[in-house]
Amino acid sequence: MKKFKLFNILILILLLTGSCKKFVEGYEKDPNGLLDTNDKQLFQGVLLENQFFLKGEGLRMAMIWLNQATGSDRQMVAFNNWNSVGNNQFNGPWGQVYTVIGEAKLLEDKATEINNIKLRGVAKLMRAWAGGTAASLWGDVPFSEAGQPDVTKNPAYDSMDQVFNQVQTLLDEAITDLSDPVGNIYDTKDIYFGGDASKWIKLAHGLKARFYLHAGDYANAEAEAAQGPASPDDDMYAQFGNYYAPSGTWNPTFSFYINREDYLSAQDSYGADLLMNGTRNNAKTDESIRGYYNYEPGSWWGTSYDFDLNVMAAQWTGADGKFGGKMELVTYGEMLLIQAEAEARTNGVAAALPYYNQYRTLLDNDNYTGHWGPDAFGVPAPFNMYLPYDVADFQAGGIENQDNIPEKEAFLRELFEERYVFFIGDYEAFVDFERSNNDADVPQYFNLKSGFSGKPLRFIYPQSEIDANSNFPGTAPAVTEPLPMYQ
Repeated sequence: MKKFKLFNILILILLLTGSCKKFVEGYEKDPNGLLDTNDKQLFQGVLLENQFFLKGEGLRMAMIWLNQATGSDRQMVAFNNWNSVGNNQFNGPWGQVYTVIGEAKLLEDKATEINNIKLRGVAKLMRAWAGGTAASLWGDVPFSEAGQPDVTKNPAYDSMDQVFNQVQTLLDEAITDLSDPVGNIYDTKDIYFGGDASKWIKLAHGLKARFYLHAGDYANAEAEAAQGPASPDDDMYAQFGNYYAPSGTWNPTFSFYINREDYLSAQDSYGADLLMNGTRNNAKTDESIRGYYNYEPGSWWGTSYDFDLNVMAAQWTGADGKFGGKMELVTYGEMLLIQAEAEARTNGVAAALPYYNQYRTLLDNDNYTGHWGPDAFGVPAPFNMYLPYDVADFQAGGIENQDNIPEKEAFLRELFEERYVFFIGDYEAFVDFERSNNDADVPQYFNLKSGFSGKPLRFIYPQSEIDANSNFPGTAPAVTEPLPMYQ
C-alpha cells in the first residue's frame, strides 16, 4: 500500500511539473525586447536612429552652450551654465549613439550572412559615423568592443586617437564593400539615396574628410573631401517632415518646441545677433535670407523673446525654417569648407580662397540659406549676397581684418565664423569650438554667454555609463576639461 501511494505521489508531481511548464512557457521572453528582425527593417532603423541622435537632445545642449540658442524656461535656464549640467543629462544621447553602433554591427553581421556586400558597406559606414562622432564629443569611448553584447556587456574604452584610427579603417572597408558588385542597398528603405551606392561611397569619403579634420590631419582631410559629395545633388539631409506632417515624423527640435513651449529660444543669443542684426554683413556679404532661415523674430508668434529658432515660419518655401523640417547631415558645402581650411593652414590664404569662394557661390545661389517666400508677416523680402573675397580682404585694413591681425589668422577667423553659422543645428559647430580652443591660428570668432566660469569643451560621461560599465575609467572629466586630442 505504501508503495502504491508513493507511486501515485510521483505521478502527481510529474503531471504538475509538466502543467506548470506549459503554463509559463514563452512568458520568460520579454515581449518588448527586440529578439530579431529582417535586414531591410534593421537597415532603415539604423538610418533613423542615427539622424535622431545627430539632431536630438544632445545637439540642443550644444547649441545652448555655443550661444546659438538659449534655455529660457524651467530646467533649461540652468543649462545655460554648462557647469550646472549633470551627468544624467547625457544618458539619452549616449544611449542613442550606442544603439546606432549596436544595430549597425548587427546589420553588418546579417549582411555578411546573406552575402549582401553592399549592405554590409553601409552598416560599416554607419558604425564608423557613430563611433567617430562619439569620440569627437566625449573623447575616450568604447568602440572596438562596443555593440557586441554576446562578446562583452562591459566594453573596454579606446583612446580618442585609437577610435579615429579604427573609424578610418572601417570607412575604407565600407568603400571597398560599397564598390563590390555583390548585393544591393534596398532602394525602398534607403531614405537618403534610394539605393545609389555611388552616393554612399561619396558620403564615406566625406566622413573620412570630417574625421581627419577633427584629428588635425589636414592633408588627408583635403584629399578625402575632394572625393566626397561633389555637388548639392550629393548632399545628405535628415528626413524629417515639416510641421504639417504627422507628428511622428517631426524634426526633434520642432517637437521639443511643441511639447515644451517656451523652454528653448534664441533670446539674446550670439548666433541670432550675428545673423539677424547684420553683424556679419559687409560690402561683399548680406546674410538676410540665412538669418530668417535659422531664426525668427519672437513677435511673429507672440512670444516675449527677441528671437526664436525658426521651426515653422510660414513664409518659407516648404512651410518650415531650418528646425521645422529636414536638416543637413553631410554636404558638398562642408567639403569645400574642409578644403579651404586645409589649404589655409598648409599653403596660405591665396591657396584657400578658390575653395572658399566656390562655397560662397553656393550660398549666393540659395544653397544652405533657405528660400524666401510670400511676405506673410509684413517683413520685406530679404536677399542674399556672397561676392567673392580676395587676399586683400584679409590683409591689414581689409574688410575682414579691421584689427590688423596676421592674414592667415584673419582668414581662419572668418572661416570658423562661417562654420559657426553654417553648422547651427549640427554637432560640427561644437567640435569646431573644441578643436580651436588652444589653436593660436584661430582668433576668437564668437562670444559665449557671460557670467559662467570656464568654457564648455566636451560632453561629459552619462551617469548610466558610469554606473553600468565596470570598465569605465573611474574619472569623469568636467565639461571645462579639453578632450585629450585638443589639450
